[in-house]
Amino acid sequence: MEVKTNKRRGDPGKPPGLHRTAGCTVELISSHNRVFDYLRDIQNRPQWERMSSGSLVQELANITMGLDPRNCISVLAMSNHKEILILQECCTDATGSYMIFAPITPNDFQSMLYGVDQDLPLMPFGFSILPNVSGSILDGTLLTMVFQITVKNVSSKQAVEVVTQIVKKRFRRSLKQ
Repeated sequence: MEVKTNKRRGDPGKPPGLHRTAGCTVELISSHNRVFDYLRDIQNRPQWERMSSGSLVQELANITMGLDPRNCISVLAMSNHKEILILQECCTDATGSYMIFAPITPNDFQSMLYGVDQDLPLMPFGFSILPNVSGSILDGTLLTMVFQITVKNVSSKQAVEVVTQIVKKRFRRSLKQ
């Protein structure tokens, strides 16, 4: 687990203030395609994402990129957070997959759609999902997670604990099913 702290002062596309980035990599026994499909399925999202917990997640828009319909940009809404949308990009092929998402307000999303504001401050989160291969044997998946938060009185230890809890409680239990 690694935690990094940055103080931003008007970097384009980044909100100003103190930011903590926490990331870690775990080994899973599932295939990278299974992990990718699990993470991108909106029905599973409340199981691993705290913000959508206890909420119905709905896909408002989906723009497919290429031949695989899993390679797409989506806009998600949550029934218990009407003031926030999730802008999400998913991409996969035989070499690996990624999923990147960021909360965005409906007003900022409209501005982005109409080209009004090109430098919206986004705090992306994401996953890199790679096949774990030793020699010629596929051993499962290496899942790297990175989360960013704007901090106000949050210690490095608390940021690490949040990511560790997600890994231990959510992913390992859910992917064994």
